[in-house]
Amino acid sequence: MSTELGLTPGFAVTEQRATAETWLIEEALHHILESAPFHNSKQCQDLLRYVVQHSLSGEDNLLRERVIGTTVFGREPDYDTANDPIVRARMAEVRKRLAQYYQSAEQSPPVAIEILPGHYLARFRFSADTAPAPNDAHHDADEASEPEKALAPVASTFTAAVLEAPPRSRRFRTRFILLALLVLLLAGFATVVAVRSLHPRQETAFDRFWMPAMKSTMPVLIYTGTNVVYRFSPEFLDRYRRMHHLENNGPEFNVDLKTAGPLDARDLTISNNAFVTTGDVTACATIVSMLVRHGKPYELRYAGDISHGDVHSTPVVLIGAFNNSWTLNVTNPLRFTFSEGNTILDRYDKSRSWAVRVSPNGTTTDDYAIISRLLGPNGGESIMTAAGIGHYGTQAASEFLSDPEKISDFARTAPAGWDRKNLQIVMHVKVVDESPVSSDIVAVHYW
Repeated sequence: MSTELGLTPGFAVTEQRATAETWLIEEALHHILESAPFHNSKQCQDLLRYVVQHSLSGEDNLLRERVIGTTVFGREPDYDTANDPIVRARMAEVRKRLAQYYQSAEQSPPVAIEILPGHYLARFRFSADTAPAPNDAHHDADEASEPEKALAPVASTFTAAVLEAPPRSRRFRTRFILLALLVLLLAGFATVVAVRSLHPRQETAFDRFWMPAMKSTMPVLIYTGTNVVYRFSPEFLDRYRRMHHLENNGPEFNVDLKTAGPLDARDLTISNNAFVTTGDVTACATIVSMLVRHGKPYELRYAGDISHGDVHSTPVVLIGAFNNSWTLNVTNPLRFTFSEGNTILDRYDKSRSWAVRVSPNGTTTDDYAIISRLLGPNGGESIMTAAGIGHYGTQAASEFLSDPEKISDFARTAPAGWDRKNLQIVMHVKVVDESPVSSDIVAVHYW
């Protein structure tokens, strides 16, 4: 159980409480910046530190893309944010690193820091042990929920009664306070029940998209493909170490092939089912973080640890494409399918295809992905794919599947009853500085 806290300008709170909560947040920030996901990226450290500090101080005007680009990344004040998406790219990287940090945490931290997609304002989620007291909830009056607004007069009456009560014995005062608290709790419970009955939570497009998986009694099975990796044999490494006087080096070090001498097939070994790309790991972390927020159990699998029985008995999310045989088998008979190692084909329209684009220096500039959602009999257990041609597309596909705003935008142009249909989405992903920075939908099919 946790309490979410979004700090906004003008919040009123006692100095003691503010100091305590600020200390907890700054302590959490310190641990995050020193953690493995962040310690090797100064830009991500600087960006997260900037966003947290100005979120705490309520300076929303300093949490805009152009201001961040100028202040944190040294861009000119009039720089073109469309052609230089440095802030969006690094913020996406910060979100991924935060997901990795919390996924690897051995226990729930006292304070969790999150930055929702599409925003630069940090939000702080306190655990049950460190959550602010109800009367220090830091909610802006204009943003208070209906139950909070309804409870406000009751809380004010209780506070006034306690403050204005004439001096009495300690026992009488204690009884009075306990009685007043009981009345307040009963009134609050009745008010919340009444408000919820009058204002039931509306089902969102995100709810409808994920309904088959979320309503299942089984955990969501997240299956990631593995990559074939060629490694030097132990005999070759021993020979290289002796030749270059590296006897104290372990098995992991850079080999200069120009000075390694002649190689033959015996000097290389193949490692199957042992390596996963960083992009696929990030995609898994994104999906897992979303499922955790919604209280949905999950299982992680990779290599050959999956069977037909698993696919037919539990909701499945397949991560990756050409390194995941299950994704290829599932999408092969569908309209949009993977082909030739770097292409997505439209089997219904032979004139359409989408291929990875690479710059002259060999870096990827554009990737593509297929998001598939296949429903089981009677709309039951589902299979989804978050599968890019490259790992950038896989990352972007997982971010789409985990983002309520993106799914809501998609649903606005979808036909009636889309949530009860199978569907495929082809997504174009723009890549800058080895990171997916934006995506757009280029094709959709329903059936």
